[in-house]
Amino acid sequence: MKKFLTVGLVIITFSSFGQKEIDENGRPLGAKPSFTVSSVEDIYLKKNEASVTGAEVKLDYSLPSGMTSGKITLFHPRRDEELKSYNLNAETGTVSISLKDLPISTFSAGLYDSEGKFLKSFNVY
Repeated sequence: MKKFLTVGLVIITFSSFGQKEIDENGRPLGAKPSFTVSSVEDIYLKKNEASVTGAEVKLDYSLPSGMTSGKITLFHPRRDEELKSYNLNAETGTVSISLKDLPISTFSAGLYDSEGKFLKSFNVY
């Protein structure tokens, strides 16, 4: 009988110490996170859908805060071949890519900082 009483009290004790005081992240209930994460990406490389034509693709880019130079390099999607490079001279902007100058209409674009460090990639199909 003592064993059943002990087991019963242990079960009651554990159920009362449940996750009532903390949330799933380990913070007290109602506490705000110590920092917030911005939903807007500060470094990006994307296709400008508003100005797509059959002979030209425009890529919008954004370099890290405070950085004003870098480059976008275009690569062949299936071979290890560099197609073309564009130097960047602003933190944000648009690069116009003429598809007539490229041997293929699909490519992968890589965004690099001024020291050659890789930042982002984007596939254009």
